[in-house]
Amino acid sequence: MSAHQLSGRAVLQTVREDLAAYRAVITPARLRVTVMRFEPSEGDPDPWRYRMEASRISAEQKVRAFSHLGFAVDHVVLPGTVSAAEFADRIDACNTDEATRAVIEQFPPPARLVPLVQRLDPAKDIDGLLGGRSLQRACATADGISRIVEPFAEGATVAVVGARGFVGSGVMRLLADRNIALLPLDQGDDLRRAAGADIVVSTAGSAHLLTPEHIRPHHRVVVDSGFSPRADGTVAGDIHPRAAPLPQNITPVPGGATPKRLPDVMSITCSSSWWAVRGAFRGCLRFLLEGCRCRSRCVPER
Repeated sequence: MSAHQLSGRAVLQTVREDLAAYRAVITPARLRVTVMRFEPSEGDPDPWRYRMEASRISAEQKVRAFSHLGFAVDHVVLPGTVSAAEFADRIDACNTDEATRAVIEQFPPPARLVPLVQRLDPAKDIDGLLGGRSLQRACATADGISRIVEPFAEGATVAVVGARGFVGSGVMRLLADRNIALLPLDQGDDLRRAAGADIVVSTAGSAHLLTPEHIRPHHRVVVDSGFSPRADGTVAGDIHPRAAPLPQNITPVPGGATPKRLPDVMSITCSSSWWAVRGAFRGCLRFLLEGCRCRSRCVPER
């Protein structure tokens, strides 16, 4: 018996239609969103090139999502050799441009540039990039994962593989806020301990990391947040194909890891166009990129 697949594809179109009304506010205001990413340099090792390919795919999804809402999107593609000064200038320019209301820096940038991301204005950080300085509790992906887990989590222990990473640490914070018991696992830990949990979330980004040794039939849901482009053009998740049929529910890669209800901020009814636009920012990111929260269940993959 195969695992039930939780997919967001079917609800995604519905949500695009629901959010289309925001264009009437956003387009006339000529508001902008900047999505910034890096390209690999010649001679970069294959693992880094694959991560940059995943970054490209993610960035293009965001460009389409924000464009759908009527934002003018600046898709900035920087070479991996860009100087620290130029990168800092790009961020500073976004900070001072009143029309630019949101900035997304695709992670990871080159390690030498990571500290410069902290130059970003917290008011324009809609994806939790600034850690404790951010106005957001976690990134949109972590929020989506936590909302998949929540309906299955009563009395459960959740193993989070990749718990110290950007997405994994956000999942840990959000689930801890809900008083859900956690089992953090990361590099150097015995990942076989995940087999004893009730739910498994994997944010490691390591193709086929978790096998039948880790994923078991008693798992209520397995959330695979891995997205690893491969040399043959396919995309692999963290869950090995032999393990994917085992749990009761699983999010497929690609096409899964979707939250279940439209963000609360989308119900904002303030007459101020600013609050309507701000609601659209957050709703666009969490909804169009991560899925739908307006249904009690995601639609099964067909």
